[in-house]
Order: sequence, then structure tokens, then C-alpha cells
Amino acid sequence: RPDRSLLIREYSLQNAESGLGTDYTKRKNVIRVRMEGEQFLLQAKDVEEVVEWIEGLQAAANIALDLDVRTMPRGPLFPR
Repeated sequence: RPDRSLLIREYSLQNAESGLGTDYTKRKNVIRVRMEGEQFLLQAKDVEEVVEWIEGLQAAANIALDLDVRTMPRGPLFPR
């Protein structure tokens, strides 16, 4: 476990959004994560890993909320 005194900032996955970074063309397999007013781009090694990350991030964001405000999780969206 990392030393908490070394953390610069913590982020909550409550109300976080994740999906493909289709408009980011400099790299392949990019995942866009938006949380707490900030945006992060993550690069996966292949499409399978992209799907795993997006599913995991969306599931984590869903369970970060109280039961009363949770929505049904949606699957990853891929361009046609």
C-alpha cells in the first residue's frame, strides 16, 4: 500500500465517466476518464484490455454511489 503522505490528490469514482478516447488520435487504445471536473487519458495495450478497463471503471463508478442513486451500468460504447 502506498504511503498516504506521498499522495498529491485523491479522486472519487462517484459520478465518474469513462469511455473510448476516440477523438485522441496520437495513440491507439486510449480510454478517457472524467471525474471531479478533471480528465485523464489512459492507454491500454490492446482492445481487449480497453474493454476490461472500461468495464471495471464503470462498475467501480456504479458501486461508488449509494444504492438509492445508482443507475443500471451501461456497456462500453465502440465506434462503428
